[in-house]
Amino acid sequence: MFESITNVFYTTLDAIFMPIIKVLHPALAILIIAIIVSLIINTATKLLVDQERVAELKKEIQEFQVKFKKMSKNPEMLEKLQEEQQRIMQLNAELMKMSFKPMIYTWIPIILIFIYLKHVYGFGGIYQELNPDWNGVVVYLPTILSKILLIDFWHWLGSIFYKGGFKIVSNTALGWLGWYILCSFVTSTVLRKIFGIK
Repeated sequence: MFESITNVFYTTLDAIFMPIIKVLHPALAILIIAIIVSLIINTATKLLVDQERVAELKKEIQEFQVKFKKMSKNPEMLEKLQEEQQRIMQLNAELMKMSFKPMIYTWIPIILIFIYLKHVYGFGGIYQELNPDWNGVVVYLPTILSKILLIDFWHWLGSIFYKGGFKIVSNTALGWLGWYILCSFVTSTVLRKIFGIK
């Protein structure tokens, strides 16, 4: 039964994404998928979270932090802030609860997209079947950017958890996962600004 569910899942997503996967370079196809996922997440956040309340909470918490920093050298003043600190902790809890609300609805689709991308761009995946000489590299970053993003570290970390499959061909190379994460971060940041998400 699990196998039939898996087949339906892959067949459905293949029908949606395979036209772009076959035609476009992996970097562009993954970018488009990241935009779609970011659009879904940010739409859910916009619809499910009261943005005005988020702005109020963040402003109040920030004002308290500034006040706390100014008074941190005066023990008497800090005592007076204890009651307010309790209220700020409650506001922080409310803010965290609000930020988790969209995750309830978007977490499973995000995991499913990761599973699908591995199915397509992972070692022995669909893209490698279509292009047998492909070495798993989706994009080569400029050297300076790869240093800033600590690509060497992520390659090292990946080598601990991920045995077998594609070999690291360059310290500036990103596979499907690294490129997807980078694209998601950028597209989500841009969409948050467009949507006015606090």
